[in-house]
Amino acid sequence: MRIEMTINGVLHHADVPPMKPLLSVLREVIGFKGSKEGCGEGECGACSVILDGRLVNACLVPAVQASGLEILTIEGLGSEDDMDILQKAFISEGAVQCGFCTPGMIIAARALLEENPSPTRDEIKLGLSGNICRCTGYEKICNAVEKAVLDGYCDTFRVRPNLCSGQTPTPTSQSDSNCFTPEDLREVFQILDNHSDVSILAGSTDIMPDIKSGRYSFDRIMDISRVRELKGINKTGNTIRIGSCVTNGDLIRSSIIRKYLPALWEAASLSGAPAVQNRATIGGNLSTASGAADLPTILLPLDADIVTEGSGGVREMKLEKFIIGYRQPDLKPNEIMKEIVIPLPKEKSIQRFYKRGSRKALTLSRISLGFYAEVENRFIWDFRAAAGSMSPIPMRLKELESVLVRKRLTEELAEEAAKAVYDEVKPRKSSEWRKRMTSNLVKSFLKELLE
Repeated sequence: MRIEMTINGVLHHADVPPMKPLLSVLREVIGFKGSKEGCGEGECGACSVILDGRLVNACLVPAVQASGLEILTIEGLGSEDDMDILQKAFISEGAVQCGFCTPGMIIAARALLEENPSPTRDEIKLGLSGNICRCTGYEKICNAVEKAVLDGYCDTFRVRPNLCSGQTPTPTSQSDSNCFTPEDLREVFQILDNHSDVSILAGSTDIMPDIKSGRYSFDRIMDISRVRELKGINKTGNTIRIGSCVTNGDLIRSSIIRKYLPALWEAASLSGAPAVQNRATIGGNLSTASGAADLPTILLPLDADIVTEGSGGVREMKLEKFIIGYRQPDLKPNEIMKEIVIPLPKEKSIQRFYKRGSRKALTLSRISLGFYAEVENRFIWDFRAAAGSMSPIPMRLKELESVLVRKRLTEELAEEAAKAVYDEVKPRKSSEWRKRMTSNLVKSFLKELLE
């Protein structure tokens, strides 16, 4: 298909397969070779570019989703003879090692400074956390970012013109008839009714590595990332409604989520690096129906509902009913997930999300726990909990809940609850460690409530 993109302020066209990675389009078709391919799974950041103002991994963006958008690559910052302040800072601070990962590091730093022109040292580390330096020069890299700020780099930013039309091009080859790019729900339902075998694409952070590895193939693709009705975070009456194509990055930046659903904010913040957060959608995380997914672990205790819609109408169900089994969401062939509806938590309620993995940053969870509690004068009026990464699908901890609800909170009750959850969880691997960690985290949460 023919796509058009503004790259570093210049309009470019390319005739490429819809699912060709943007990284390959940039390097092989157009000739921008500064972005490198490292892992091909969005874990190393060597392919980082800024897409419509957000840091992304170019290896995880299919060409069809880049059409009509504005892209900044390392070549757009400066040349060998005319480097910008950030590039000069990397050189002067000795932050350039072998050079393979450096372009991605610089682009990630640029994206951070466009959003936060006065970052702390910890914020710099977080902003660069998705970029691996294979020569282990992290401290000098952070020094370079701080120097660029002191040298006035953020005052040099200019709005980059997007010369594209913003509209998806009309397919120009036979293969394009198998790639659909609807912009509203009416089009989505028409496509689903006519093509029952279509695969739905949103953030693409899961599907692109699966395609590369050969674990997934497709006949038809429908990209719903441009559908207006599937975006937005709104407080409506006594509910918070989140569109299924809202990304983790959108959740993190939302004042509504941070104020009313801090545990969901925490879960989104701990799920992936910034470049992945800017692409991965809440609908994709739930529809994947995996026991290792982070967001269901807190959305279950928050009593979230899932709204699905198709040409046959609208359905609404509890999240625990939506996830039928491993990789089995309750979606009919002509339906999509439209939104997630969460009851507004009680004013004095307490929410927590815990995640433990094999390392501190950007780790896949070996255990995740979500809690919601309503406690007054040490009396537990309501308590909901869920666990992830221990069973094929995220699970409500019903036995734990029954021990605690309508009980007076004491240290003895906390010990009883810790024992109950130890017996309730049935991890498939590292069983003893997971059972003990779950028990300890439950006890810690309850002692926090006591204090």
